[in-house]
Parts: sequence; C-alpha cells; structure tokens
Amino acid sequence: MQLFPARLAALPAACFAAWCAAFSGALLAQAGTPPIAPKEKGPTYIDARRIDAVMDIEVSASGKAELRQDDTTIYGERIRFNQEFGRIDADGGVRLEQGLDRFSGSRLQFDAGAATGVIEDPVFSIRGGDKPARGKAERIDFLGKDRYAMRNGSFTTCEPGKEDWTIEGRSLELDYEEQSATVRDGKLRFLDQTIAVLPWMSFPLEKGRKTGFLAPGYTQSTRSGLELSTPFYWNISPEKDATITPRYLSKRGIMMQSEFRYMDRGYTGTASLEYLPDDQRAGRNRYGLSLYHQQTFSPNLFGRLDLNRVSDSRYFVDLFSKVRQTSQAATQREGFLQYNGDNYWLQGRIQRFQTLQDPLAPIVSPYQRVPQISLGTWKNDVAGVADLALQAEYARFTHSTLVEGTRIKANPTFSAPYLMPGFFFTPKAGLHTSSYNLDRTAVGQADRQSVTVPWMSLDSGLVFERPMNFYGRDYSQTIEPRVYYLRAAYRNQGSVPLFDTALADFNYSQLFSENRFAGGDRFGDANQLTLATTSRLLFPSGQEFLRATIGQRFYFNDERVGLVAPTAAAPLRTFGQSDLLASVGARVAQHWNFDTTIQYNNRLERTERTGVNLRYSPEFAKFINLGYRFTRDALNPIDQVDLSGQWPIGRGWYAVGRYNYSFFDSRLLEGVGGVEYNAGCWVVRFVVQRLQVATQLASTSYYVQLELNDLARIGSDPFDLLKRAVPGYTATNTRTDQPMPANLQRRLPFEQVY
Repeated sequence: MQLFPARLAALPAACFAAWCAAFSGALLAQAGTPPIAPKEKGPTYIDARRIDAVMDIEVSASGKAELRQDDTTIYGERIRFNQEFGRIDADGGVRLEQGLDRFSGSRLQFDAGAATGVIEDPVFSIRGGDKPARGKAERIDFLGKDRYAMRNGSFTTCEPGKEDWTIEGRSLELDYEEQSATVRDGKLRFLDQTIAVLPWMSFPLEKGRKTGFLAPGYTQSTRSGLELSTPFYWNISPEKDATITPRYLSKRGIMMQSEFRYMDRGYTGTASLEYLPDDQRAGRNRYGLSLYHQQTFSPNLFGRLDLNRVSDSRYFVDLFSKVRQTSQAATQREGFLQYNGDNYWLQGRIQRFQTLQDPLAPIVSPYQRVPQISLGTWKNDVAGVADLALQAEYARFTHSTLVEGTRIKANPTFSAPYLMPGFFFTPKAGLHTSSYNLDRTAVGQADRQSVTVPWMSLDSGLVFERPMNFYGRDYSQTIEPRVYYLRAAYRNQGSVPLFDTALADFNYSQLFSENRFAGGDRFGDANQLTLATTSRLLFPSGQEFLRATIGQRFYFNDERVGLVAPTAAAPLRTFGQSDLLASVGARVAQHWNFDTTIQYNNRLERTERTGVNLRYSPEFAKFINLGYRFTRDALNPIDQVDLSGQWPIGRGWYAVGRYNYSFFDSRLLEGVGGVEYNAGCWVVRFVVQRLQVATQLASTSYYVQLELNDLARIGSDPFDLLKRAVPGYTATNTRTDQPMPANLQRRLPFEQVY
C-alpha cells in the first residue's frame, strides 16, 4: 500500500511538505517532526494511481483510489476529498466500508465528520456476522452513525443469492442506535409472492424492543375450534413491558389475555389476567389471573408472592393445551418472607390453595397454612468435634371440612462427623417433638396432643479406587460401600391428624433418611440397617463412564407407625427387609446414554417398580429418547412407554414427535407428531398434538407456523409444546456455538422479550 505514490513527486517541494503537515500527522511523527495537535478523527490515508492536491483544501485521487480514516474505507475509480469541510465525493464503482457494514453503488457523497451523505444505486450488507441485513435500493441517505434511510429499497437477512423473503418499501429507515426500523408503502414478499401489504410498519432491530402489534397467530383444536390472536406489545420502559392479546375462539367467543412484566435492581415479577365473557360452550364467564413477584429487600431479607386463581375447575382443561396446566389439581396463593443470618434463618409464610376437581377423579383439598413460621439455626464444629442444629415451626392449618388446628414442632439434632480420605463416619442423634391444639375433632379424638420421638443414626462409608484397563482403554474403578443404622423409638401417632404428611417415595436417597414420612405429622419408628454399595468406572478426565448401585434396608423390628393406625385386619408389617433397589447408568458409547432403576420385592419375587431411559444423540437436532416406567401401586399404578425424538428425514426436513402410551389405561396419554423444514433463512413447522386432558376427555390441536429468520413468526406457536413434550428439542434455525440464557436471547423483531 502506498501512502504517497511516485506521481506525487511532481508537486513543488513546498506544496508537498505543507500538504503532508496538514494531512498526515502520523507520517511526520515518524520523520522526527513534532506531530500536529490531536483531532477528533485519526489520520487519513489515500492510495491511488494518481493523486493531485491543492494545499490545505482538496485532494483528488483517480485510478483504483482508496481512502482510509479510522474504521471507514472508501474505494472508487475517483475520490475527491475536501480537507476544509471533510467532504468526500466518489464515483466509478464505489464501495464504502464502515466496521462490518458494506455499501456498493455508482456514486457517493459523504461527510466523514458527521457520518452523513448519500450513495446512489447501492447494494448493502449491514452488521456483518452470520446473518447480516442485506438488500438494495435506489438511494441510501446516511443520517449519522448507524442511521440509514433508503428510497425504493429492499431488506432481508437471507444468504446471498437466496432471497426467499424480503421487505420492500418506498421508504425504509434503519436506526441501529435506537434499534428501530420503519417501512412506508411497503410489502412483505415470500418466495416471490406478496403475503402482506405494509402501508406503514415499524419493528425493532437486533436486540431491540418496540411498541406495536406482533405477528398474528392461529391454532385449531377440538376443544375450542379455530383460535386467532393478534398480540399487541407495549414497550413501557427498559424495565417494564406488557402484551395484550385479543384471542378469538370459534366455539367459545372472544377472550382477552394480558401480561405485564417488570424488573428492577431489587425485584422482578409478572402479572397476567385472562377473561372470556360468556363462554358459548360453558355458558358462563371465565377468567384466570396470576401474580408472581420476588424481591430482595436487603442482602439478608427476601420474599415472594405467588398468587393464582381461575374461575372454575375446568379452566385449564378447556383453555390450555399444556400438560403441566391441564393436569394441575390446585392453584397456589402463597406469600413468604425469609431472613438469613450468620447461622440462622427465619421464615414467615401464608399458603392457600384453590382445588380443581375432576368429577371422575376427585381429590381431597389440601390444607391451608395461615400462617406458618419457621426457624432454623446451627452451630458447626462445637468443641472441634460436633455440629448442632435446630429446626422449629409454628403452623396454623385450616380446612373447609376436616379437622383443623395448630402445630408446633421442633427437631434439634447433634452430629459428630469424622472425615478422612476414603472414609467417613457420622454418628447423629435427634429429638422430634410436636404438639397440637385441634378444632373440629372427631369423636374420641383429643383436642390437645403431643408426640416426642428420640432417634439416633450411624452413617459410615468407604471409597476404594484402582486403575484398570477395559477393552484397551484406561479407567479408574471405584467401589463405595456404605452402611447406615437408624434407631427411632415407637410413639403411638394414630390419632394425630395428617395436615401435610405422606409416605416418602422409596428411593436410594430415602434409604439413608431418618424418617420414612414426608411432612411433620408422623415420625416413623425404626430399628433398621441399610447396606448399599456403588461402583463407578471413570475416564482419565474424571468423567463417569459407568455407575452401578445396589442397596437394601433390613428391619430388626416390624414398623408400627403408619399414616393410619394399624388394625387386626390390616396390620403394618415389614417382613424383615425392604425391597431391593438397584440402578445402572452408563455412557455406553460416544452418543449413547443409558439409565435404569429397579425396585424388586424379594418376598413376593416380583418387580414393584422399573424405570428405563435410553438416549441416542449423535449431533445437533438428531436424537431419540426411549423411556419405560412401571409402578405396581394400588392407588396409582403406572405402566407407560414414552418415545420421543427429532431426526433429519431429508434435505432440510426434520421429523419431531412423542408417543406416550399407558398400557394400564389402554390409551394414548399424549401424542405429538410434526415436521420442520429449514430453508436457511426461513422455517416452516407442522405439528399435531393429541392430549388426554382429563380422565375421560382428550383434545387434538393443530399448529402451523412460518418463521422468517430475524423478522417474524407467523401462525401458531408450537415451541412451548415441543420443548416440554420432546426433551432435547431444538429449533433447527437457532444453533449457536455459545447458547445464551433464555432471558437474554436475541428477540425476533415481532416478538420482544426481556
């Protein structure tokens, strides 16, 4: 590259020196001459076959001319630079580069200082990267840094040579400082067809958020018919936004949905309200509302509000299509405050529920806690050997039909852990105490009751490790035996009410728990020993290749404390030993993962519970999940197979689906089937869902969505459905090397988020 070509030597020596002093302080500094005073812009460099200059006024360059200043470079057959006013004129195959932005046209007028000017007949690429904004125009006006106004222009983010979708307009303005774009007298074209006329439209760019209507959506379902929605997004402030969505349901009427989100340095929250007046199928007004707010008042004090209510028990069944909502049996209204000290915490809580009943499968409403006050404190390394802890609680339980009352309970514990490499031994002792003051008691049930249960445990384990070679590969193998002994006194608790207590799930971690019950109304008697061992194969990196675990509990006395008092007709027995628990997990190959658990009844010689999960995932958007669950339970038997996955089936085509079938009920619980076609800069999705929404009620929904990358999603949105129903599902047009958290992901212009 030449700063001053040979032809420049024809200039008078005085002119040459003066022009250099005014035009390139950087070069004079290298020659030993004191540099000129720093300017707002850096030095300017010109390269061309011929350069002519008028001292301190203007420089003209011709023949493959190039002008560079800071991050701006201009190419052209001819470039004229007015030094006095900073104006640049170029023609003859002009190209302007600013950072990652590229503009090519026939003629350019540009003010380098103000970053203003105009380029004629341009094609452009703005913001570089993998998906630059590209297009062409009759003319582009530069309105300042990162601000562009186009006349008779088009805009797309498709790759060069494949402009499947474009926005065309008489006027198109892009403002990357305000993250906003405006189109006038425009249209949206897809595959050379106009799919929307845009007399005026404004949308955000890149990560911006902007007030306006979002892309309309539609869904078809057997429960509500054709559903059409037109969301309106209100960007209230950087910390607040709202979405208001009129939703037309052909079988029910017009429903209004709204969501308000807010956040600040110390709090965040979401409030939503839905209202359907005069549901044509249900014959009544229906509504749903919720508020979720969490706040940190100080480094030690924080709280949360979680308020939810719906108009009736079938609200989620009729108006939603997500399992976590349709299977919801109760809505929660809860508020709590918690203070954390150096070695204690204190919490106050109020919790109420609205029970949603399925007439064919009624449930007992849960108790309300009004209020619940809890305290926890601890002191570790007392006298260098012991840890002390105390958990205490006061709670008032209320119910519309069952016995009510207050419960005060405390659980002080003492432990003396002894740890050394490859070995641990922890003796522990505690006292469970609870007292009750009851109302509305049954005949013969005392109003005041108390229970005190002392208990102790011994927990010990070893870790053995050795190197080994398996099929030519080096591993480390561990064997980790563990012994746990528990002794708890028997206290008759048959007349104590069950406010919040159930039998804990029998699993591996529960083998080493002090209490077989979850909740505060029962503490089980125990004289038992648990034996378990785990073996692992580890890669040299420490990553787990294989894990196998087996464990069983042995009873020296029969258990006597149950949820209900044992009778002669139904005694509570444990037959000397628990079911055997075993699990195996392995990364059996580079792309294969396997995990299985089994609960086996030795006495009856049968399997009580089985879970098997297999996953094959060789690459992005290519995986299969296979699961099987079996539980032999009189109250809640389960015998289900669950198959889901995503797989390429052709050039750009991907299949996605789920098949969840219950052998016990002889019916499909949920079926999802769909295809996704990725054309590079647009994606289309077709999804059908069949969902068992109640005991004898199923619903079928249909989703069709067209997504124009970086612009809009048009149609019904199946994303929440697919992410929940197909674990591991990923939209094929969202692959990134560094995935962002969901709340920081770049928003589509028509779908703003925090």
